[in-house]
Amino acid sequence: MAYKRRGMLRFLRVRRFALIDQLELHFKDGFNLLSGETGAGKSIIVDALGLLAGSKASAEMVRTGESRAIVEAVFETDLKAELDRLGLDAGDAETEVIIRREISSDERNRVYINNQPSTVSSLRELAPSLLDIHGQHEQQTLLDNSRQLALIDAYADSTRLAGQVRDLYVDIEAADAEISDLTAEHARKIERSDLLTFQRDEIQKANPKPSEAEDLRRKLEVLSNAEKLLGAAAHGYEALYEAETSVLSTIAQVQRVLREAARHDSRLERVLEQIETSRLPLQDVAYALRDYAGSVDADPQQLEQAQTRLAELERLHRKYGPDLLEHLQKVRRELDSIGLTETKKDELQTRIAALRDEYSKAAASLSHRRRAASKDLESAVETELKSLAMPQARFIIAWQDVTPGRASGIDRPELLISANPGEEARPLERIASGGELSRVMLALRSVLAVDRSQKALVFDEIDAGIGGKAAETVGQKLKELSTRYQVLCVTHLAQIAAFAAHQYRIEKIVLDGRSVTRVAALHGEERIEELVRMMSGSRITHAAREHVKELLKATKA
Repeated sequence: MAYKRRGMLRFLRVRRFALIDQLELHFKDGFNLLSGETGAGKSIIVDALGLLAGSKASAEMVRTGESRAIVEAVFETDLKAELDRLGLDAGDAETEVIIRREISSDERNRVYINNQPSTVSSLRELAPSLLDIHGQHEQQTLLDNSRQLALIDAYADSTRLAGQVRDLYVDIEAADAEISDLTAEHARKIERSDLLTFQRDEIQKANPKPSEAEDLRRKLEVLSNAEKLLGAAAHGYEALYEAETSVLSTIAQVQRVLREAARHDSRLERVLEQIETSRLPLQDVAYALRDYAGSVDADPQQLEQAQTRLAELERLHRKYGPDLLEHLQKVRRELDSIGLTETKKDELQTRIAALRDEYSKAAASLSHRRRAASKDLESAVETELKSLAMPQARFIIAWQDVTPGRASGIDRPELLISANPGEEARPLERIASGGELSRVMLALRSVLAVDRSQKALVFDEIDAGIGGKAAETVGQKLKELSTRYQVLCVTHLAQIAAFAAHQYRIEKIVLDGRSVTRVAALHGEERIEELVRMMSGSRITHAAREHVKELLKATKA
């Protein structure tokens, strides 16, 4: 079955780092192998990759005499969603991610992701999707509990069920948060209920009418000036109509004179019509002033009542704003919502109870499947370890109950290993031997090949304590693993190196009085010569060369 690898380390550049002045490596798909004499700098390259995975940096890493070391790499991958989550511009992240780490001698270190300043914390979050480094001093993603569970779920074919458990947990947390907010809101409303009730009763008792205060102000203006208004109206009525010499009386006299004169000249009839047109409005004005005078009430008691009512309304306006009726409606709505909050809380509690019940059933089912599959997984890994020169190794998955449950379920695995008879099984992270740890990881990876994560696997010290047939088995497994992942391996053993699709020789030379690490991609005869050196040391014989050729043929079979 063909697997599509989504994550690959394409390019690595290391500058002024430890023994390395400047080194560039173009890695390829499949099985990439680094070889070289002891002390040439192979592990330094792994350390450089560790920096890209977020490992701790120190000023001692900077090459002597230099002020800054730089490690940068280009990964072919699609991590747009992860970069977005970290608040980084994805750019061309659908095709590549560029990581750069700068280590200064004054310990002013910097991290750049896709040429954007970032943090080691963000790098550590992103790195597990790019690199999985297996060595004595590296932090392994397979040692992370959540990733162990993901791998076990993949092996147990329970990934979908694990997703359901996670979704139920998220729904429960969301509902719990909502009910917590509702409870806090309800408590605030209960604290305010007495105040709200007082406000409602106070405004309802006052029973304000729309625009009442403004109407009262106008009424008070009239009542306060009643005598003046009555006098003005009476004077106007008398001047226009009542007095013997009133305006209307004078107009009537003028009309009589002109009417007599019009008998002799008809042109005055037009003037008479104009006078009559002017007289009628004046007469209406006089009647209006008379009626107005009759409507003005100078009652002191009514004035006092209006003043008292306006004072009460103005007091309420100062407390509750210009629109008392609107505030009253707002208070009523808030009081009504107290009951609605209680109803919603009851509904949420019922929903949470149902979700918890569903979560418990799904998590129990998931736990059963995980623990049942873990027995088969233990046997499968132990079988792999036997072929990796660890014939007495015991691999154990110890389960711990988690109460209350988490998004990952109700159990937590701990991967334990006993490398030799009589040894107590210990957690993977406490394995002292880097070679043993790498082989355990190789066994796990071989068994758990269902993992489709986008990363490059880096194995260092995997050849520690093995040789011969066991080494060939390791090489074969790395080759098989490289059909699913990009594999990078550091080894001293030709039996492992022969299985690689691409080999690079790391060598240390002295240049201008200083040690410098160099790298070269090996092809054809160069690779044969390197494999012979790895197998025979300084004794490069025709027989050794023929043996290497046969070994290369066998690895391609």
